[in-house]
Amino acid sequence: RGARPSGVLVEFRDTRCKLLGQGVYPGGRGRPVPALGDTLASPASATAHADSVPMRGRVVARHFQLQAEEDGTPCVWVRLVVAVPSKSASRAEGARRKVCFSLN
Repeated sequence: RGARPSGVLVEFRDTRCKLLGQGVYPGGRGRPVPALGDTLASPASATAHADSVPMRGRVVARHFQLQAEEDGTPCVWVRLVVAVPSKSASRAEGARRKVCFSLN
């Protein structure tokens, strides 16, 4: 059996690489992993807020890690690093939104 995507961890970072927030999306959802340069918008658990806030930026790094499920089945977790423009980094809390990928 081949490896299957088990989930995606998204890290939103400012221009100085400071972590602004994270989102975890278990399951592959049948979607391709965003490419470098793609725009990604998603609610994230922000480090400065108790609730999720909408964040948007460009994918600047992708990391893939092969792991094994409890039953030994191979799976892949993906970590995306998303650079948030400085004007968006201080955005106030907003309504929850669905994950949205650009079509780049």
